[in-house]
Amino acid sequence: MPRLALALLACAVVLGSCSGAGDVAGGHETPERAVVAWFDAIDAGAVQDASDSVHDGSLALILAIENDLDTATTAEYLTDGVPLGVQDGYWSSFAEGFSAFASRPISTLTVGESESLTVEGEEYAMVPISSGPAARSVVFTRQRSDGSWEVDVVATLADGFATLMVDLYDELDGSEDAATIRDAFTDTVVPAMWAAMAGGEFGDEFNRVALTLVGSVEG
Repeated sequence: MPRLALALLACAVVLGSCSGAGDVAGGHETPERAVVAWFDAIDAGAVQDASDSVHDGSLALILAIENDLDTATTAEYLTDGVPLGVQDGYWSSFAEGFSAFASRPISTLTVGESESLTVEGEEYAMVPISSGPAARSVVFTRQRSDGSWEVDVVATLADGFATLMVDLYDELDGSEDAATIRDAFTDTVVPAMWAAMAGGEFGDEFNRVALTLVGSVEG
């Protein structure tokens, strides 16, 4: 099962998530709506809708780690987007794995009111997901240049993936494809790590690893 589904299993699922109108092409009007639309698309098998709800670069990097992709494929996904056929398999596995472990679909998570963050010149929002006051996690969303919102899976999975991101970055060679990935670390991973640190969800050990990664990318 994808690690992203495992991360969200930290929450019990009992209530239906809120919904709303006003979606923007390729993104959503509010952080909350981006999360709701993403959950609904995963459960409905609506691959394009799930894709439209997620930051392209963050998904490509998570898939690179989850599937041990080579440098050329990772760079291709970053440049051209993750093919919908690949996403279909990933989101299907995600939905099936979550439902099997939680005994309910992911779209039944309750989505709360977001909290805004500004980091590295980027606007983020933490969206709480829960079944009540005793079970809470967050999904990080990132604002697009057109003002709409999308889910940032690198920030959302930062605690579990920071060390793996360090390993991926350290293994890059001097090729053109590797340069594409380094650019994605600058544009996608660094602000996601700052957002995750600013959110205060993951603790001191995560902060240490995240700062090490940021230092490597920016150094």
